[in-house]
Amino acid sequence: MRNKKNKILIPAIAAVVLAGGGYSFANAANTQVKHSSEVAVENDDLSQAELAKQAKITEEAATKIALEKVPGTIDEVELEDEDGTIVYEFEIVSEDGTEQEVKVDANTGKIVKVEADDEDGEEQGQEEDDELSQAELAKQAKITEKAATKIALEKVPGTIDEVELEDEDGTIVYEFEIVSADGTEQEVKVDAKTGKIVKVEADEENDEEQDD
Repeated sequence: MRNKKNKILIPAIAAVVLAGGGYSFANAANTQVKHSSEVAVENDDLSQAELAKQAKITEEAATKIALEKVPGTIDEVELEDEDGTIVYEFEIVSEDGTEQEVKVDANTGKIVKVEADDEDGEEQGQEEDDELSQAELAKQAKITEKAATKIALEKVPGTIDEVELEDEDGTIVYEFEIVSADGTEQEVKVDAKTGKIVKVEADEENDEEQDD
């Protein structure tokens, strides 16, 4: 009987050993991943430390220079090596809410670059283009927006939701989005030169809702 018990116990012990080995292996793998992440952070810190040794002006001094150029709040700052030139790169949220990138030479203290953040730049550029387009169209209009508004509201009584000038195949029109008395939205177009109504139609969204 004793021999049988021994035979049963041996596989059980082996299973525990194997399970323990698997656990140790998993722990080793996790430790390795963690170690790799720590090394990456350490390398980045080391890089910043190495660049800081080459800088002749302090981060504090560079910050003052950057904020004098673009007043606002520092969002981020780091040292960078740009083709052999060490610079402090600042991300600054300016007083008007846009984000500006300012680079200061870490040796001379000179501003080497100031530019709007890519996203802000694209949005700002688009807005400027729209405003320019509206201004150009307004020069060609012979009746004022106020006069066109009166004409549009006489045709479709309601509340003006939006108005803009458009060039439709060479004809400049005021396009109105009007929320009428029954709650539907109507699109009314008024010729900006003659004052005539050239189009009245229900908003496409209203049509889709009615179909549903």
